[in-house]
Amino acid sequence: MRDFIARMLIWLGEPVRRILRTAHQRARYGIAPPHPRPVLPGPPAYDHGPLPDHVPARRGLIDGHEVRLVRPYYRVHEQALAAAQVRRIQKERRTAAALASLGIDYEPALALGIPA
Repeated sequence: MRDFIARMLIWLGEPVRRILRTAHQRARYGIAPPHPRPVLPGPPAYDHGPLPDHVPARRGLIDGHEVRLVRPYYRVHEQALAAAQVRRIQKERRTAAALASLGIDYEPALALGIPA
């Protein structure tokens, strides 16, 4: 029986579906449909006013010879190299302090392989 009803709904199309949906809603909510939700007003219109001086200046063309462009990945790479250098120096200082507490002389130049 379900197959027959499904085939009839497909064959009869949207008008029957609309009638059945309306009948179902009336049976569910009584005779009158539920009250619609109130529509909230949108935000007030924003008055832009005059543009600041820097905005029209940015709309112009950029000359590549006048502007130095530095890619963000290169800047991160440079920062990583500087941080590694700071960490290496800090490691050498800690090593020297630990060996000095044991009474051993430590020369960072020899540890780094730099000739004296």
